[in-house]
Amino acid sequence: MISARVKGPGGLAALFVGLSLALGSVPAGAALATLTDDAYTSGAQRTQNFGSAPVLTLQGPGPASDRVYLRFDLSTLPAGTRGPDVGRALLRLWVNSVTKGGMFDVHTVKGGWTEGAITAATAPPPGRDEVAGVPVTPRDRNTFVLVDLTDLVRDWLDRVLENNGVVLQPNASGIAVAFDSKENTGTSHEPQLEITLLGHGGSGPPGPAGPPGPPGAAGPAGARGATGATGPPGPPGPAGPAGIAGERGSAGAVAAVAPAGPGLGVNGLQEFVQSGSWRAPAGVTRVLVEAWGAGGGGGDGAPRGTTGGGGGGAGAYQRGVVPVVAGETYDIVVGAGGGGGADGADTLIRRTGAGPVLLRARGGRGGRAALDDGSASPGGGGGAADSTFGIAREGSPGAVGPRFCAPAIVQPEDCASTGRGGRGGVPPRGSVEPAASAGSGGAGGERGKPGHPGLPGYVILVW
Repeated sequence: MISARVKGPGGLAALFVGLSLALGSVPAGAALATLTDDAYTSGAQRTQNFGSAPVLTLQGPGPASDRVYLRFDLSTLPAGTRGPDVGRALLRLWVNSVTKGGMFDVHTVKGGWTEGAITAATAPPPGRDEVAGVPVTPRDRNTFVLVDLTDLVRDWLDRVLENNGVVLQPNASGIAVAFDSKENTGTSHEPQLEITLLGHGGSGPPGPAGPPGPPGAAGPAGARGATGATGPPGPPGPAGPAGIAGERGSAGAVAAVAPAGPGLGVNGLQEFVQSGSWRAPAGVTRVLVEAWGAGGGGGDGAPRGTTGGGGGGAGAYQRGVVPVVAGETYDIVVGAGGGGGADGADTLIRRTGAGPVLLRARGGRGGRAALDDGSASPGGGGGAADSTFGIAREGSPGAVGPRFCAPAIVQPEDCASTGRGGRGGVPPRGSVEPAASAGSGGAGGERGKPGHPGLPGYVILVW
């Protein structure tokens, strides 16, 4: 998940946790889904409809909470667009006012609704959890807040989920804000769903000339005609094969983040891209920990055969509140990515001096090395989730290294003539997107080449 603040006509503001920047305009190559319905419901006025209101109020929690409902039409995308065609999908919300800073969560919606009829009494209930803990502070007024909905849009396009839109709910930390609706004529900053599609290849080479026909009888010479107009260019050729993943760069220094301002309810943040230690400040007795296990390594390609290795599995994601003792020091152990075919190491937090483990995120399993018989190479399993530590999500498994098939005009989906390895697994999302794709599984090696290593884990502390 990405959460960012983007200034309107005036400049840029820093991302939450300072991981990257986002522009306030739609980038080239992105498509905007059509916003068909936006409304909010009020627990204090359960039978009142607010579909024509110029703002979308979000406040709570509690029985009198206000929720925001949004629905987008994806028919503006090119015909035949599927989930794998989507590179990124970002929800853009313009913050009109902030009465109380805090966090909100994003869920799918279980059932149909329209902005002209929905009320708190008739609104369908929330469905699947999509994004948790999106922060909004008083500094975000008159800026955009961005929320990454890439996986959800892919599921809508692949018919995994019915597109009934999303509902924004107050987080348990409390919040009171208002976003612009499409009925707001003052700023025209309606909610937007910006979808970036993966690119296509350039024009292909011209085809070979056909054989000449037999000569015809010579006719009388006619007058020279005028030069005709240049014809249109031919259609683009097919996309070329994807290249293998490059080597991972060296890890950056551990970044300490300054305390949050008033209204967020957070005293400090710190991320770890490599192992280190953390000392609990005075008065702090609990810390919110988000941790990703390391990715498993991709399996080696067949040394004398024709197939590539299986992709490594991604590390698991763990989120939980850990009790600490003020003044005590704690080890933050960031799991190392697995080498070719090896499992990724676990990421954990414990009291210094080999104390008890307070939270653990399991590493992904390594992909299987390819055999010389041309058979498929299974990918490694994702890191296992452990709900005893709080909220847990398994890492996705690595892709299979396809079996070998002789080159053909129409290639079966489960085989390849190039000897490529399987793709590495993708780590689950947390409150932010892991730095440098931390926790991802390594891609399987092409035939005759070693598998790619998995990426190390990642930790965020909030207190």
